[in-house]
Amino acid sequence: MHIILEDFKKRIEFSLCQHFATDDDVRIFCEKARTTGVSVVCVNLVNLKLTAQLLQNGAIEISGNVGFPFGSHPTESKALETEYAVQAGATQIDMVMNIGALKSKKDDLVQADIELVVKKAEGRIVKVIIETWVLTDEEKKRASRLVEIAGAHMVKTSTGVRTQYVQMVNSNPQGATIGDILLIRKVVSDRMKVKASGGIYTLDDALDFLRAGTDQLGVSRGAELIKEFEQRFPDGVEV
Repeated sequence: MHIILEDFKKRIEFSLCQHFATDDDVRIFCEKARTTGVSVVCVNLVNLKLTAQLLQNGAIEISGNVGFPFGSHPTESKALETEYAVQAGATQIDMVMNIGALKSKKDDLVQADIELVVKKAEGRIVKVIIETWVLTDEEKKRASRLVEIAGAHMVKTSTGVRTQYVQMVNSNPQGATIGDILLIRKVVSDRMKVKASGGIYTLDDALDFLRAGTDQLGVSRGAELIKEFEQRFPDGVEV
């Protein structure tokens, strides 16, 4: 598939998920998103209203983080967060799966958790973060299937938030890997989209993920990757 700059921009989701982000950081982030033309911005709930005010023309989708970053919120809390996100101006939702429930094989709870967020999102796209870097391959497959069964729209690899808790499970955590994208693609239907997120810092990496079947790329260096694409591939590139 041949993609040009505008196609590449549509694949980029630009994130500002740091818990210490200030109002000025949000303003700079939104201006950069606007000037580079990314398709989606992803922010924490406390920054949603300001983000919606700054990007009120609707050209860029706004995704709110729910159950972020651990997913260890009661379902009722995630539902309330989703309701808040909708009221605050979110047009998409990025939710974190209940990872502990998945590992406990409480698949009914995991599914119900996602289903309620999908319901509260009122038709908005819901992306479910399964945190691949703390899962076995069997758990990744089961998580991906549950995301689809529950009615969400996209499986997302990870939050990209590295903590000592991640390192307790994985001594060398990588947010997104080509292997995980290929594995997820094998177990979900063609209607499902896949978002690679966490540790995607170079344009070559981004293109490799697209070649592996990734639909969207969650990155913090969106502006830089888009600029490099424009410089290196003025006529587009095969992926």
